[in-house]
Amino acid sequence: ASVATTLGKGFLAIRKAGHLCVATQNQNYTDYSGREKIMEVRLDVLKPGLRVLLVDQWIETGGTMRAAIQLVEKLGATVVGVAAVAIENTEGGKWIKENYKFSHCIPEALQSQVDGKYFNFFKSFLEAQ
Repeated sequence: ASVATTLGKGFLAIRKAGHLCVATQNQNYTDYSGREKIMEVRLDVLKPGLRVLLVDQWIETGGTMRAAIQLVEKLGATVVGVAAVAIENTEGGKWIKENYKFSHCIPEALQSQVDGKYFNFFKSFLEAQ
C-alpha cells in the first residue's frame, strides 16, 4: 500500500484463500516451507491492458510470487515488474529475474549472504555476547 501511495497508483491485495469476501480467482502454490497453499485475487479489478507492479517483502523460493504472477496474467493484466526488499537466487528467484523486470535492495556484494540467510554483519553481535 505504501508503494502504491508513493507512486500515486491503486493498490490490490493478493491474499491467502478465504480472506476476501468477493468473487475471486484462485491459484495453487507451494510456499517457502514446502506447504501447498491457495492464494486469491478479486475478479473485478484486473483487466486486459492493466499494467501491474507486484511488490513483496522477500522472495525466497519464488513460489508465492509465481502464483501472484499467474493470477494477474490469467485475468488478462500485464506484470510490468516485480519489486522486493530481497530476491534470493533460488530456482524461483532466478526465474523471476530472467523473465520480468525486477528491483530489490540487495547489493550484488551481499547477495550470497542473502542466499545463505546469514549476514556477516551480525557476527560481531554474536561475538560480543
